[in-house]
Amino acid sequence: MNTKRRQNALTHADISSSAKQQLSLDDLLNSFILDCKAKNLSALTLRFYKDSVQQMKDAFQDQEIPLDIYAVTSREIKNYFVAHMMDQGKSDNTVNGRIKGVKQFFKYLLTEGWLTQNIADDLHVVKAEKLMIQTFTKEQVAELLEKPDRKTFTGFRDYTMMMVLFETGMRISELCSLKIGDLFFKEQEIRITKGKGGRARRVPFQQTCAKIVRKYLDVRGDLETDALFVNINNHPISVRALQEKMQTYGKAASIQGVRVSPHTFRHTMAKFYILNGGDPFTLRRILGHATLDMVEYYIELFSSDIKNQHKKFSPVENMRRII
Repeated sequence: MNTKRRQNALTHADISSSAKQQLSLDDLLNSFILDCKAKNLSALTLRFYKDSVQQMKDAFQDQEIPLDIYAVTSREIKNYFVAHMMDQGKSDNTVNGRIKGVKQFFKYLLTEGWLTQNIADDLHVVKAEKLMIQTFTKEQVAELLEKPDRKTFTGFRDYTMMMVLFETGMRISELCSLKIGDLFFKEQEIRITKGKGGRARRVPFQQTCAKIVRKYLDVRGDLETDALFVNINNHPISVRALQEKMQTYGKAASIQGVRVSPHTFRHTMAKFYILNGGDPFTLRRILGHATLDMVEYYIELFSSDIKNQHKKFSPVENMRRII
């Protein structure tokens, strides 16, 4: 029996790759977001990643440039996405955030085999100008804490939330996600289970803040929800609602020159922690930063009271005897 021997080499070895390339950019983006959800990333992170990729797609469309996700190069992304954002006047920090977002998307495509080349490594952030961080003065903090009507439930709740922000420096999303079970009064700490990047941490709080939180729990009462901070309908308070409350109190306190927001409380906490002699390593753990970069910037800005130091060592003031 004469049987013809088959050729061992496959003519079309990239069949699976061709099948994968039938997926659209939108399908790939949905797959990426589902993968991020499986990693338990926060809703804010998911939205940021999705918006970053969508903005890249829109930038190419605005300039009528075809975007082939399987063939696009880092050079094209720089020319038609990064440069486009800069031409629109986007800040360096905004541009860098979007670059980081699409980098994660391309890393996912490479890991899952949708791409064969890693273009993410060639996408570099632009050199951002460091912005002066806005913080409250002690007087402004006192003014803000006076504005909530503590004779009402919502007023005392807002007062408590501001006090916790000032004491711990936690992020607004972390504050609004707190559960009653996250409070440990004996240990005097709050356990944040849903921190940025999915990182959990323990944040200390002291007696004064603990006393205020205990009183808030009394006026909150027993509810079906385990959310710590709730609205008048006993539903968890939203990030947006708290942001609007802060703006209202800021206007009532006539605070100008600084943005009244929960994040400003975070920066203010860092400032006074450093001015009071706190060490940077502990501050990094309290704030939940992955690296010391931001803490080092805080130290650069706040490690000494510049005005008082200048008053003490002013060259002109110290020459008054001969002027």
